[in-house]
Amino acid sequence: MSRPPLGDTLDVLGLSIPWYSLLIMAGVAVALALAIREERRLRLPQDTMLNLALVAIPLGIIGARLYYVVFEWGRFASNPWEIFYIWQGGLAIYGAVLGGLAAGAIVSRRMHVPLASLMDAVAPGLVLAQAIGRWGNYANMEAYGVRISNEAAQFFPLAVEIPVVTADGTTYWYWHMATFFYESMWCLIVFILLMACRRGMRRRGDVFAWYVLLYGAGRTVVEGLRTDSLTLVISGGEVRVSQVLSAVMTLAVAGLFFARIVRSRRRIRLADWIGWAQIALALTCTFLGEFERNAYQMLFIPAQVVLGVMLVLDVVFLAHFVRRTGRLGAPGAWAVAAAACCLLTLLLGLGRFGAANFAYVTLRQSVAMLHVILSGAWFYLRAGRPGRRRRQPEQTAPAEAMQEEAS
Repeated sequence: MSRPPLGDTLDVLGLSIPWYSLLIMAGVAVALALAIREERRLRLPQDTMLNLALVAIPLGIIGARLYYVVFEWGRFASNPWEIFYIWQGGLAIYGAVLGGLAAGAIVSRRMHVPLASLMDAVAPGLVLAQAIGRWGNYANMEAYGVRISNEAAQFFPLAVEIPVVTADGTTYWYWHMATFFYESMWCLIVFILLMACRRGMRRRGDVFAWYVLLYGAGRTVVEGLRTDSLTLVISGGEVRVSQVLSAVMTLAVAGLFFARIVRSRRRIRLADWIGWAQIALALTCTFLGEFERNAYQMLFIPAQVVLGVMLVLDVVFLAHFVRRTGRLGAPGAWAVAAAACCLLTLLLGLGRFGAANFAYVTLRQSVAMLHVILSGAWFYLRAGRPGRRRRQPEQTAPAEAMQEEAS
């Protein structure tokens, strides 16, 4: 299984059908079936999802390909016709999402259905389709990570074998991180979370917003492991486009949730400012790790200091929340879990200055992006459900204090 056992094509009646294309089509079919189910749950007009699919599928494919081609133009400049060889791989999910959003805007306008409702219906199926489609990268032997020299880690699905052909025609196989698998599993986790929690989300666009936040946080970490990322050259240095875009997306969703707190005229509390501080520190820690991993080992200590500050803020948030509510509650439990992750990561980092810290940096980045998710969750909880009125402080009993703090 470290190499695709069925090759990169399925041979049927003399026809060779790329597994990449088959898996993409399977993902689209599953996404459409789930979207139709969500259409009924959300009481959208009949055939809304079918009409959306007729526009979104072609626009999504075009967007996914154009996004890839723009950042890999050097590969296509000598033979532009290769732009149309999509069965060979080279589709970018963010381009597909942009194409899908354009399709959603068209269908929303024509059918007089809120765009946010369309996106809510699509989100669970979309992320499951991503989980399926990533296995097309396995068949094409692409979207893999750095080489793994530790023999203890050379096993599937943690790693895959990738061929390298030398000038004399000899083929050597080397173990690389199976980043396509990591992302596929994260997409599956996001799908499960969305399906489990979507009925409790009362605002239009919430399901899609949570998809963006959760997927973006995971992609920010996984993208840093890849060796074939789409890059943009800025001031002589390369920037991973999808990684930066993922981080910006998580920041945008957190900002959306925070804006709801402001619009509801709730008082901005210390815990809210801690949430923003954690987001800023988490993104700083994540991108310090990127530079550290790319030969700037002197950044190990600054990144550890940032993680230590995040641990302190976790403790401050916990103390503030418990003092105000008189109980631990879900936000308090989140703070405990986040603090434990920070502390464990710091302990594992003792004595690692100057060592090969590739895997450790990934762990630190994962803990940092967990803080972004939890800060977004805090803002979401604080904003409350639409239409709920905030109780007057003098009417709030101690047993109800936690709900008052969250609302």
